[in-house]
Amino acid sequence: MSLLKRKKVSPEELKTKLMIAEKKLEKREEELKKKRNNARDSAKEALRKGDERAFRISSRRYGMLQGQLHAISNMVEITATMRDMVEMQEGLNDILEVGNELKNYQEKLGIDSKKLEEMVTNIRVSSEKLSAASEIISNTIDAIAAGSLEATEAQEELRKELMAEIAAESKEEEEIEKKIKEEEG
Repeated sequence: MSLLKRKKVSPEELKTKLMIAEKKLEKREEELKKKRNNARDSAKEALRKGDERAFRISSRRYGMLQGQLHAISNMVEITATMRDMVEMQEGLNDILEVGNELKNYQEKLGIDSKKLEEMVTNIRVSSEKLSAASEIISNTIDAIAAGSLEATEAQEELRKELMAEIAAESKEEEEIEKKIKEEEG
């Protein structure tokens, strides 16, 4: 449960942590590749010699190392995804500021600001969800590193959250297109 009681991390701190994690993962990946290749060579040599026992030992080691490499590969993908999400969050914050400015301009022009306000609210909610998703992914990396089941739960939670966002964004786009058509027609 200590994963859920963390202080919030700034986007810059998160980027730094992600770069450090990525470098550690890449270093570990190289080490594991060497060990995996050595295990493969040992298994091959054992087969050449007809040493079944040495082959089983080496091939098991090869399989375990291959599994670890696969896990690290997934973690690298998660790191890249987190970096993208941090950048998207920063972009959404910029959009939110612009949205607020547009709201003020539209009020001054006498344009219905209620719809714009709803859009700004949706952007703000989306930004908050993105921040929460970032935190979930951060927790996922920690959980994967610890070999915990919490990683899968966090991924499923993120999947549900992102699917809900996608559905909400699609509905919002449809409503905007409908309004534009009504105004044109």
